[in-house]
Amino acid sequence: MDDTNDLDREVDDSMRMFEKAHVGSTSPITPIRPARVLLVLDGSDQDSTSVASAVYLQGRHNTETLILDARDSGGQAGEESGAPVGKSELATQTVAKVGQSRAIERVPGDAFDAILQALAAHQIDLLIVPCPFGRSFEKVGLDSAGTVIDVLLSRCPVPMLVTRRADQTLANCTKRVCVLVSSECDVQTRAAGWAFGMSADGAEVSLNIVVEKEQFENVRVIMEAMRPGETFDEATLSDVMTKTHQSLHSAMNATASQLGMRYHLIPQAGKTAPPNPLSDPHEQLLVVPLEVDDRFTQGFVQDRIRRSPHPVLVVPGHVRSDGN
Repeated sequence: MDDTNDLDREVDDSMRMFEKAHVGSTSPITPIRPARVLLVLDGSDQDSTSVASAVYLQGRHNTETLILDARDSGGQAGEESGAPVGKSELATQTVAKVGQSRAIERVPGDAFDAILQALAAHQIDLLIVPCPFGRSFEKVGLDSAGTVIDVLLSRCPVPMLVTRRADQTLANCTKRVCVLVSSECDVQTRAAGWAFGMSADGAEVSLNIVVEKEQFENVRVIMEAMRPGETFDEATLSDVMTKTHQSLHSAMNATASQLGMRYHLIPQAGKTAPPNPLSDPHEQLLVVPLEVDDRFTQGFVQDRIRRSPHPVLVVPGHVRSDGN
């Protein structure tokens, strides 16, 4: 009986969510742009992509860049101590490639500890980190993220730009920016602010409302319970998703109009949502909000990163103070 009551409550809560529609005039979202960037190097061939991202941001937003060589022993993530503590030669040499930059010291410990310590010691707006950390993306390929990225997804307090394939340069990817939302969360408006702040002039921006297969089936059951006798199809899904994200959709539409950008709302199934296959050279920046305590959202973000050849900007909500 308790299970039935719990199910009824979940259905009631879901029905209220799906019936919610914020209508009326909506103010544009204020674009968020970085001022101080932490560029993390791992000694792999991905460093050139990360450095190019920092160079682009410095030229476009006049950012200050702090450079950290976070390599573990031998340049391989997950190995024991022996890392280049202090300001490494790799970090100091990179200073010459990035305007308004300086190398900072690496503290002892694992790569993720060094990165988190640097974030705590400096006022950073944006973290740039390669993925998979310490290994070549071209060699590891699909389904590659690694321990460093997994830890940062749980504990990084600032937006994190995850760089991937070498031909997916940030300068070109910011011409097409996709905000990927799997469910409503408190941080999605902030993620949209970052999306517009990072977008190139005249960019195409979209709000991609992604429904995974399991989630789609849950929604179908709820909708058919709400409207007995009606068939739940893709057109109904599009209508429902538009209503549940009406406030964000309206705000993004207003912002794009104000900034002279093109905007699209795209409800879609997870299998057709970005990222594109690794073989697809299409260039775009993916922006995903992350509620750290929401396991579904965290799994969604991890999956997007693992499957993506594109750079992914993760915009986190609150981070637990205990670091667990």
